[in-house]
Amino acid sequence: MKDDYNKKVSLQCATCGSECSFITDERTGIVICKKCNRKYYGGYDELKDLNQRRIDDEMNLLVDEVKADLTEYISKKFKDLGFKIK
Repeated sequence: MKDDYNKKVSLQCATCGSECSFITDERTGIVICKKCNRKYYGGYDELKDLNQRRIDDEMNLLVDEVKADLTEYISKKFKDLGFKIK
């Protein structure tokens, strides 16, 4: 099995679709897209909420990857012990 299943999900601007091009006003917490200047007055939380489907999709891919790796690992261990796996 892999040692590391860390994944990063790039948040996208809900208006222009740009990724990784945000700045945060440290004083107000407002997040601004550098490409289209859309302002997220709810800050990072608003941007995260608008990207929740994207985050969930990536999470589901990760779960599938872990399941496949775990199944392969367990099957190999049982075969190593002499069990026949169908």
